[in-house]
Amino acid sequence: MDLILVRHAEAEDAPTGGTDDARQLTGHGRKVAAAMAQGLALCVEGRTLLWTSPLPRARQTAERVAHALEMDIDREHDAIAVGDLDALHADWRSLARRPDTLILVGHQPHLGLWAERLTGVVLPIKKASAVAMHLGAEGNLAAKLLWYAHPDALANLGRRKGIPSRR
Repeated sequence: MDLILVRHAEAEDAPTGGTDDARQLTGHGRKVAAAMAQGLALCVEGRTLLWTSPLPRARQTAERVAHALEMDIDREHDAIAVGDLDALHADWRSLARRPDTLILVGHQPHLGLWAERLTGVVLPIKKASAVAMHLGAEGNLAAKLLWYAHPDALANLGRRKGIPSRR
């Protein structure tokens, strides 16, 4: 199974004295997320599931990915928001039918820590960027890094004409 980690796009600053949990995407963040998602759609093959953190900025990014992939968000998962990779691993292993690709939309520093734990590679997971890896044996959390893409690279890919969708 391939695993793609997507960081949410640019979000509003947390209000003074307010909580970080309610932050929404900015107008610019919404545009970048939509453009990134168009390119990401060209990088996904086979049966795909999309899970997101329930926090608004991640959910809003995931909605753009879902639109580009012409699919629904399968699940909001609290473990993404709190950074619990072991809980996510247990959940995707328990699926009755494993997808070819699982996309997780979440937050830093969790995504960077997960990428390093899975692949051994330290990556600068910028806002609206994505990292893809192929998971190894069923029972362990080891993966081979496939690619890392900045949102501009994904947006440029999505704007290219004549690239057939691989979905």
